[in-house]
Amino acid sequence: MNAFLQKFIKVYQQLKYFIWPYAAVVFVVLFIRLLFTNRVDAYFFINGLHTPAGDFLFPYITELGSTSAAVLISLLLLLIRKRMGAVMATAYLFTATISFTIKALVGFPRPHRYFTGRLHDIYFVPGVVVLDNFRSFPSGHSVCAFTAATVLAYYAKNRYLGLLYLVLAMLVAYSRMYMSQHFLEDVTAGSLVGVFFTMVWLSFFGRKEAQLSGQ
Repeated sequence: MNAFLQKFIKVYQQLKYFIWPYAAVVFVVLFIRLLFTNRVDAYFFINGLHTPAGDFLFPYITELGSTSAAVLISLLLLLIRKRMGAVMATAYLFTATISFTIKALVGFPRPHRYFTGRLHDIYFVPGVVVLDNFRSFPSGHSVCAFTAATVLAYYAKNRYLGLLYLVLAMLVAYSRMYMSQHFLEDVTAGSLVGVFFTMVWLSFFGRKEAQLSGQ
């Protein structure tokens, strides 16, 4: 256990320029959530922020957290940086397994199912197929996006690139709420699962052969 903690601390040190901004964002999100009396108010506030530009862009942005993107990113990295690609692919599998397990145990309804009697009050992005099941918590796309962001930030030669990866992951998470696929709690939990358990995975398998990030 002590050996693992030492490795985990090393991973944290490698990721601190990513972790601290992320922690600040989570703190702000939780503070904002406290301003609303319940998840319903938070949902409808976000649902009222739609714009034509957002309706066009977010259906594309959300794909960065899809299974297809995970496979493509992993394959590309395997061709360019073999160990990094292997770590990315296995980290995806690890966090996805945790995510699906939590989804099955919690069984919380997605917004479309949750608001069955209020669908006329909701703005749905044109052309987007809205999911209707009991797998809302946590957001799988958010888990996927933050898993990728954490691995990429860990291997980045320029530590400040982590901020770029963080912003992209945040956009994916926001897209899930924007398109009425998830609640704020879902994407926040998804980001935490993605970041924390990817750090755990990196603590075991994230060794950088010959300073891989500098190759």
